[in-house]
Amino acid sequence: MSPGGGCMNRGFSVLLRSATILACLMFFASATVSAQEPLKLGVHPYLSASDLVKRFNPLAEYLGRKLKQPVTIEVANTYDTHIQKIGQGALDIAFMGPASYVILTSQYGKRPIVAAFATREGKVFHGHIMTRKNSPITSLRQLKGTHFVFGDRDSTMSHFVPRWMLLKSGIDVKDFSNATFVANHDNISLGILAGTFDAGAVKEEIFLKYEPQGLRSLARSPAIADHVFVVREGLPAKTVQSIRQALLGITKTEEGRRILAGLRNDVIALVPGEDRDFDTLRVILKDLKKAGVEP
Repeated sequence: MSPGGGCMNRGFSVLLRSATILACLMFFASATVSAQEPLKLGVHPYLSASDLVKRFNPLAEYLGRKLKQPVTIEVANTYDTHIQKIGQGALDIAFMGPASYVILTSQYGKRPIVAAFATREGKVFHGHIMTRKNSPITSLRQLKGTHFVFGDRDSTMSHFVPRWMLLKSGIDVKDFSNATFVANHDNISLGILAGTFDAGAVKEEIFLKYEPQGLRSLARSPAIADHVFVVREGLPAKTVQSIRQALLGITKTEEGRRILAGLRNDVIALVPGEDRDFDTLRVILKDLKKAGVEP
């Protein structure tokens, strides 16, 4: 072999080793960046943002450990924004109220349901139309002429379902002296207690929270399909399956049971959910649409 050929071989060997090292560095750098990219868990604003972050942060940390990928929380400003974000793929995971889920599917198509809330009654929950304990109002029909408060216009239990219940009792919003919409369920309850509003509607969890402070139920809603977790379209199948397994297995440990109770204290498990669970609510929304209430 000529001296020149040996130099060329040695040079080629050095070049090959350098290229291999560079390729490895690029691979590990890419893997590190990928592993650090967080999944976004979106929540609709049924309570204040600070309260929701406090409730959902333990769940995000739990999912992060299970998935070996950070999970961050995003609380939307409105229910409509929340629906748009998951529909347009801006969120990876979304916690959704029943009406929001139905609106999502009607506007953007179905999204995979990875878990659903389950109470001792099953995959359902209730709401209440309520007033103050010392109010002379004792029935829904007596709400005519009063100042009624609703929550977000896309809320299941602070707008759609109670609006349907009122219509079934012969009461439309035009029958109130005033109808107000506020940001969340806490504000509804506190406003009634303060005397700002005569009556309003919230989910049962919030009614029971404030009942000892002076609220009284006028009517309990029918059972409605409970909240669900969905994932965005296009999320890798392996990731979807990992999220599903982590959520459905959350009650296997004491820590997981505490996390779940922190989300809502009457929820005993996360179970598989199906789109058909929401057919009853779809009928209610259809009835409302006929009455001029657009979801």
